[in-house]
Amino acid sequence: MNLLIIGDVHGCSHTLKKLVKEHWNPQGDILIQLGDLVNKGPNSAGCIKYWQKLEGKYGTKQVVMLRGNHEQSFITDGGDQPKLQENIKLRKSVIRKGLNPEAVRNWFTSLPLSWENSNVLITHAGIAAKGKDWLSEFNKNGVLYNKGPLLPLDKVQVKGHSIVAGDKPVFVPRENAWYIDTGAWTKKYLSAIRLSPKGELMDVIRVKTQTKDKS
Repeated sequence: MNLLIIGDVHGCSHTLKKLVKEHWNPQGDILIQLGDLVNKGPNSAGCIKYWQKLEGKYGTKQVVMLRGNHEQSFITDGGDQPKLQENIKLRKSVIRKGLNPEAVRNWFTSLPLSWENSNVLITHAGIAAKGKDWLSEFNKNGVLYNKGPLLPLDKVQVKGHSIVAGDKPVFVPRENAWYIDTGAWTKKYLSAIRLSPKGELMDVIRVKTQTKDKS
């Protein structure tokens, strides 16, 4: 199946729903969101409920969410009394939507740090050119936090985490990598790319941040 890979959503639930409903083909695509589903935008709990509904209908092999640094932050700072303001806000939002904060925290903990096949590697922040233990959630240069150049791999990398200039996904040939975070929460675009199983680009998708998601 092809891969429809969605960049950082950051609480923009209406924009996420629009992109999925208009551009995802469940018969032909694995749907992958590369982390940072929550925080910054107006409706993180709505994003969680929507994604879990998709998981329940299609299964976690076809609907894949990866862990981003914001999910990791809620895991680390979670519990009954989070200290960071964004996690306090997220906990309150989750409760208002009828979700259990500890169940959400457990779900975040269950999320993988990467998805790959023989031709494509998808992570939140990419495999850094320097360092090691990239797949450790404690590594500040790892796949949850890296802000530097990527290590060129035989596989095509796809990452988010850093908002790209120009409001559309960018391919960096020297890194063999796609950068697809286009700042949905900043009232710009939520972007996705569709790749073939071999990593060949089939489509670039951009959905303007919906009015209801402009907090």
